[in-house]
Amino acid sequence: MKLLAAALAVAALVLPAAQAAPRPTVPGLVYTPGYGNSIVVRYDPMTLVRSGPRIRLGGNASSWSWSPGRRYLAIASAPQRLTVVDVQRMRVTARVRLAPGGGVTRAVTWARDRVLAVIETPSGAVVTAVDPLAGRVVRRTRLSGTFDFELGRLPDGLVFLLGTRDRIAPARIVVVGREGRTRVAIVPQLLIGLARRAGRLEQRRPGVAVDPLSRTAYLVGGDRIVTVDLDTLAVSDSGPLRTLAKVVAGSVRSARWLGDGLLAFVGTNWDSSNGWARTGLRIVDVRKRTARVVDRGASSFTVSGGRLLVESAPSRRVLGVTAYGFDGVERYRLELLGATWLKKQGSLGYVCRDAFLRSVLDLLTGRTLGSGFAAGTRCPTLLVDDSRG
Repeated sequence: MKLLAAALAVAALVLPAAQAAPRPTVPGLVYTPGYGNSIVVRYDPMTLVRSGPRIRLGGNASSWSWSPGRRYLAIASAPQRLTVVDVQRMRVTARVRLAPGGGVTRAVTWARDRVLAVIETPSGAVVTAVDPLAGRVVRRTRLSGTFDFELGRLPDGLVFLLGTRDRIAPARIVVVGREGRTRVAIVPQLLIGLARRAGRLEQRRPGVAVDPLSRTAYLVGGDRIVTVDLDTLAVSDSGPLRTLAKVVAGSVRSARWLGDGLLAFVGTNWDSSNGWARTGLRIVDVRKRTARVVDRGASSFTVSGGRLLVESAPSRRVLGVTAYGFDGVERYRLELLGATWLKKQGSLGYVCRDAFLRSVLDLLTGRTLGSGFAAGTRCPTLLVDDSRG
């Protein structure tokens, strides 16, 4: 009997340790109807079961960023409000009004002990620096231009492209330091803006890819890539890349930094004889100054789960997804029946039909991890990584 009791005692100690540890939950957003509110709550990323306290933001969330230690989350929401959340305790530590008057917060980033936000207002972009734990604004700077949705983050700041209104002008890149001080580099080799010239509409917008390690911004426009040193604001241009065609009249680009000297971009070119034409998805080696086509039909791409993801929707009956490694090699190709879009959250992809969830994918491999969700289960917005804006 004593031996049996001892065996049962040992089993009681071993069994809990042998059980699988509970899956970590992540904060995510619950959207209420209309523009009334967004709610932050914890989700199981696989089952989407919600748990714990709920935090009301007071408006729909537009951008967010994690603190360096991932304890705090800064979330911008309408109307120009920043909410700082202690994620461990799921409670609000501060709420700050970012800018007076109308506007939408386009980008938020945590820069050491400050939070930086870019607000698009009717009169132009406003950069606001916030002490997130004290809950106060430390600096506001108004810029003579618009936020143009091409941005990159630094450990101590933010970099973004400054647009123009109703004219085409030399491109400008804004570098924001942790205290909210702004510096502007003018890049005369590239143009930005939308205007009517000689009776036709012309558009120019370079893409921006930021290498946070070398503190360098690469502006991709037309047939060239211009480099900006983010410390000195020195601009260098080695001329057209030999593997990119010359652009006659217009070009639009969107770029992302991949690391190890590589960036990816897509875009369109325009000339009077052929009209608009896609560049396709291309990977550029900035050290060798070469570019190669990865997917000729791509009009856009995302970087998530260690993959370059290209989506195509020939009809509402099927969504095509092609995944490439950063070496440009195709890793998998999927046809997602009944899907209309793929929501990327870290390493997971949520296959959606309109607002409703159908299945969950591993973005690295393309494998289905979960399906059979109850009718009415909404596609989640999980705050796994910093938002793109």
